[in-house]
Amino acid sequence: MVDTQAGRFNEEYWDFFSKWIAPALVPNSRALDMGTGPGGWLTMMKARYPEVGICGIEVVPIMLETARLTGAEIGAEVVAVDLSSNDWSENIDGTFEVGHCSMVLHELLNPFSLLENAAKLIRPGGRLFIFDWCRHPLADYLARKEEEPPLDEDTFQHFSEHARFSPDDVTLLAERAGFREIARHHRDVAHVMLAYQRKGG
Repeated sequence: MVDTQAGRFNEEYWDFFSKWIAPALVPNSRALDMGTGPGGWLTMMKARYPEVGICGIEVVPIMLETARLTGAEIGAEVVAVDLSSNDWSENIDGTFEVGHCSMVLHELLNPFSLLENAAKLIRPGGRLFIFDWCRHPLADYLARKEEEPPLDEDTFQHFSEHARFSPDDVTLLAERAGFREIARHHRDVAHVMLAYQRKGG
């Protein structure tokens, strides 16, 4: 995960962020990173927006440990919360102007629960940025590999996760949770960036 962060959060990513997400960052704003992993996004976000309060959520022990060390260095809060639980938002204090979720939604058995909880924490008018895998053909999935993978159970398991949702599927869930789509951008055939605004603002 650490090795892929520079490519994932590249200038194309931050251009999308600055156009569609950053306008919600009013004075005294807070941003929530759902599934922060080792905390790489926290560092990048703090470097670009030092005045924004940042909170990261993680549950995997080795990731959580690294993220907490990162948070301590840059002044970001890191909370141990399981995003697969139905009421995880009850463990987070306050509200946020921006929510961020990168490469997490496709991993969850019930992604709608994450979006519902996010809607409880993001203020009306705030923004939600989802960056994830999206549905794409098997041929494209196999072509992305450096070496042709075996057509075995493991390959199909990963493909079923990585090609699980179309962007329209994610937007349907986000709309029902209380958001409206304001922008989308395909990074490539397999990845999409989606910007949402919390309804009511």
